[in-house]
Amino acid sequence: MASPIGYQTFCPVGAALNVVGERWALLIVRDLFLGPRRYSELQKGLGGVPTDILATRLRRLQEHGVVRQVGEGRAQRYELTESGQALGPVLRELGRWGADRLELPADPAEIPTRVPLTSLLLAGAPYPRQANGAYQVHVAEETVRVVVDGGQIHAASDAEPETTIELTRPGMRALILGARASEIEQAGDLVVKGNRRRAHALLNTLTGPSRLAALRPQLEAAVPTAKRRNQ
Repeated sequence: MASPIGYQTFCPVGAALNVVGERWALLIVRDLFLGPRRYSELQKGLGGVPTDILATRLRRLQEHGVVRQVGEGRAQRYELTESGQALGPVLRELGRWGADRLELPADPAEIPTRVPLTSLLLAGAPYPRQANGAYQVHVAEETVRVVVDGGQIHAASDAEPETTIELTRPGMRALILGARASEIEQAGDLVVKGNRRRAHALLNTLTGPSRLAALRPQLEAAVPTAKRRNQ
């Protein structure tokens, strides 16, 4: 589908940008990468997006087969199609490229849980064979189901989890800053139900960008606030 205001060049990059190059479009894909979301959940997770812009972007992504609606009424959600899931490597490499340009907000505790959770899980690929399996990952208010296979990870909201991973927000921050799963477990910020060996193989693959090492004081200062909110 050609766009009258898009890039008029015979180039696959331009063709891709005609679909996902507008502001907020790829962030919508990022927020849907770990599974379906309600419109209100997308709006909350994409803090700052005007509702008319969100509606326009979702409509355009649906027209191009990147996103689809599922369910009806209050159960209605948006989810990625197979074409949308195929943007995972794009998000991963953009995340790696943008990592050195990260800046923390005034209050790191306000960062929506789904944003760093998605970034961590995307950045972990390629995963080791020992991490293969179906997981349910729970962090604060977020619960997602994913499957790791062949070094890759993808959302699997209907899959029956073999292993459940429960992390506190401080536990997720520890992962971002490079802590090992065993350390987080000993601190009481990680509970694994099911295959502990596989869960540790998964978690030990995850770490945030090196840029965050310099931001450790600000991140750790946000932990007490987060703990109070989660009690």
